[in-house]
Amino acid sequence: MNFKEEKILIAGFGGQGIMFLGKILALSAVEEGRRITFLRSYGAEMRGGTANCMLRISNREIASPVFEKATLAFIMNQPSWEKFKERIEEGGFLFLNSSLIKKEIRKNKIKVRRAPLNELALKAGSLKTANIVGLGFLLKEAPIVKLSTIREVLKKTFKNNSQLLKLNLTALSLGVSYESKD
Repeated sequence: MNFKEEKILIAGFGGQGIMFLGKILALSAVEEGRRITFLRSYGAEMRGGTANCMLRISNREIASPVFEKATLAFIMNQPSWEKFKERIEEGGFLFLNSSLIKKEIRKNKIKVRRAPLNELALKAGSLKTANIVGLGFLLKEAPIVKLSTIREVLKKTFKNNSQLLKLNLTALSLGVSYESKD
C-alpha cells in the first residue's frame, strides 16, 4: 500500500464535536488496518471553550503522537484559525467552516477549501452534525479513509439509535455532495 503518513489537526470550540470527529477518523483508520495516534486537548471552559485533537495515520509504526505542522487541518471557528494558522505544512490541506470563519484566508502553498458547515448541518436536520458534514466534504477532497469505512463506523457507533444514525449518514452525504467554490 502506498499511503503517506497524515498528520491531522482538528480544531474548534467545545460542543462542535471535535473529539467525536477525531474518534470516527481514528476508528475508521484502524478498521482499514492502519496505525494511528490520537491526542486530545480541551480548553479550560469545556463546552464553548477551545478544543482540538491531533491524529497521525500511517502504515508504519508511529513514534510520537505530537507533530509541529499538520498535513491536513480541519478548522471549525475563527479563534481556532487564529491559534493554529501557522501549524499547516507547505503543500497541506486546510478545510474551513465558512459559517464561522468569515475572514478571507489566502495561504500560499496550502490548498484551502471552504464549506458553510453550519448551514449544511441545518439542512441535514441538526446543527450538531456540522462536524460530520465537514467530514464528508473533507473526504471528497482528501480521501484519508474510505467513505464506506466511515459509514460502517457510524453504523457501529449508533447501532442503538437509528435516528442518530440516519441523521449522521444524511450529514455525511450532504458534505460529500457539497461543491466548493474555491
